[in-house]
Amino acid sequence: MPRKRKGANLSRNTSETRSKRNLRSERTEEEIQQENTDARVSMAQLRQEQSEDTRAERNEVIRLQQRQSRRFTANRRRTNNQQRQQVHRAFTYDSFLRLAFQYEPDVEYYAHTKVVIGAMDKEFCRRFMGAL
Repeated sequence: MPRKRKGANLSRNTSETRSKRNLRSERTEEEIQQENTDARVSMAQLRQEQSEDTRAERNEVIRLQQRQSRRFTANRRRTNNQQRQQVHRAFTYDSFLRLAFQYEPDVEYYAHTKVVIGAMDKEFCRRFMGAL
């Protein structure tokens, strides 16, 4: 097992974070409201300092990223749906004829509605063996 590296606190549960967490939990309601107000004022000042062009550029970049993300998600859903439909179409009644000779172990045949796999409580061998 590799030795733990010094300073590699992956859980981020350091003494500094614990002290900050304790300080935050000890704040009064008035202090919380004041910090929120200060944050709002500083954000308003930042927005005023930005030019309209800079803000428009940033918004356009965000808009394009969101559009690309939606397009990726839609394409992935479309691909998944197409694959699901192809598998469903492949499981028609005709495709089950002589299927045992083309069996693929990664396909879940039991999940198809046309497949009924019952309990192995029937004895068919005697009937067929007796006929021989």
